[in-house]
Amino acid sequence: MLHNAVLVLGLLSLLAPALPAQPLDASCAPATCGKLTIKYPFWLRGRQPSYCGYPTFGVTCDDPTFATPPRLNDSYLRVLDIHYGNSSVVAFDANMVGSDACRATRFNMSNSLALSLLAVSRANWELLFCANCTLTRPAGSLPLNCTRFGGGAWFMSLNRSYDPSGPAPPAETVGCRYSVVPVLPWTELSAVGDYAGLVRRGFLLEWTVPGDCAACNASGGQCRYEAGAKAFRCFCPGGRLQPATCGELPFL
Repeated sequence: MLHNAVLVLGLLSLLAPALPAQPLDASCAPATCGKLTIKYPFWLRGRQPSYCGYPTFGVTCDDPTFATPPRLNDSYLRVLDIHYGNSSVVAFDANMVGSDACRATRFNMSNSLALSLLAVSRANWELLFCANCTLTRPAGSLPLNCTRFGGGAWFMSLNRSYDPSGPAPPAETVGCRYSVVPVLPWTELSAVGDYAGLVRRGFLLEWTVPGDCAACNASGGQCRYEAGAKAFRCFCPGGRLQPATCGELPFL
C-alpha cells in the first residue's frame, strides 16, 4: 500500500502545473535616452540603481530628445552611439565642440578617461597639432594662429591612423609641443573651419569589462555590478547573485 501511495503522489506532482518562475528585478531593464538604449555595462543615472552597470559607465540623460547627447560618467564626454555587439561607443569631448582649433593644442584625452575601463580605439584617425617640432609637416597641414597659447607656430594635420604618443622621438626637438585629437575615420580636412565638424562627429572608444554578460543573460539572469566585491555578478531568479551564470551552485 505504501508503495502505491508513493506512486500516486509522484504522478500528481507531475500533473500539477509548474509554478511560474520568480520575475527578475525590473529596475535594471534596458532604458532609453533619445535614440540610445542604455543597458549593462552602462546604467542611467537618476533612473536606475548604480548596481545596474559599472561605476564609470553611468550615463546622464540631460535631454531625452537627444538634442544634447547624454554625458558619460559626469565627464565632458557626450555619447552619440553605443555598439553592444563589439563593445564600442562613439562620443565627443564637449570642451572641443564650440571652440576654435587652438583649444585642441591643450587637449589631453587621458584626463577624460581617468579611472575608466574605456580606451580610444586604434581604428580612429587623428588630428595632430604640432609646434616647434622638426617633424616634416604632412601634405595638407594647415597653419594655425595660436600665438596666445605659446610654443611658436602651430600646424594642424589629419592623419589616417591614431597614435596617442604623438610624433616619433627622433622627429622632436627641445620645446616640441604637440596634441593628438582622435576623430572618426573617413573624414576630410581642407580648411581650419573643418575642425568643428570633425570633432563633433566624435571618435570611437572600446570597453573591456570583467564578466560575460551574454552568458549570464542566456542562463536566465541579469548582469549586475557588486560594489562591495568590486566584481561582476549574475542576478538570478530567486534573488541569487552568482559569479558568472545562473547554472552555477550558489555561493557557500
